[in-house]
Amino acid sequence: MTGYPPLPPDVVVLPGTDLEGEWERFRIFEALHHGMRICNPMTDTDLDALIARLDPADGTRVLDLACGHGELLMRIAACYRIEGVGVDLSPWVIARAATTAARRGLVGSVTWYVGEARTAGIGAPWQIVTCLGAPWVWHGFGGTARALAERAAPGGRIAIGDLRLRDGADVGAIAEEHGRVATRHEQAVMLAEAGLRDVHELELAPGGWDAYIDRIAASAQAWAELNAGEEAERYLAESEMWRNDHERDRGFLTWTVWTARRP
Repeated sequence: MTGYPPLPPDVVVLPGTDLEGEWERFRIFEALHHGMRICNPMTDTDLDALIARLDPADGTRVLDLACGHGELLMRIAACYRIEGVGVDLSPWVIARAATTAARRGLVGSVTWYVGEARTAGIGAPWQIVTCLGAPWVWHGFGGTARALAERAAPGGRIAIGDLRLRDGADVGAIAEEHGRVATRHEQAVMLAEAGLRDVHELELAPGGWDAYIDRIAASAQAWAELNAGEEAERYLAESEMWRNDHERDRGFLTWTVWTARRP
């Protein structure tokens, strides 16, 4: 594939965004995720359970940071009259989110932004703020908890998806590959330290992470069939690395989603 698809006209590019550079930077993510609705280990059942936990209603203002293909926002917008904003640094995923939202008749319910999540949504309180799978934006789980709490209105709900250490696993067993990974208890404490209450860890469906790895492999294969060549071979190799890493770490790590409320 050469060049980049045009952004839909209603997509907003945040100031300071190197659009051409981000098209190139996230090309590999596109190759490994373009066939997905949910770009993380959550299943459809998990996502619906999270939405129920977040308790949206008509008039709710929802901010999804690092929103991927925007499935969370679109599912909420399909049921409620919301003011939604999805932000992601990848033009690929935002283009797909905007196109999918138009196809589902959701234009006007959600606004899509290409740019840095770390500076988005500040100063305008939101009833729901989420970040599912991008804790590196704020340098870890604790920073993400603080960032979402700062954006949430009083009484607002937040959700964070991230890795954590499996209960009973050796804290030092994976440090060389991943650095220090927080335990369940440590993540709950970080949420409380961010001033959040009603902290709750969702019980995700078994097999969700395995299915995510399978989706990555299928996306990479589909990309290779359309874009044969050295680049496609690199992406196939990358998808295999994701699988090998998952097999290596599955005894130590799990992927989890927390919800909490700002008092």
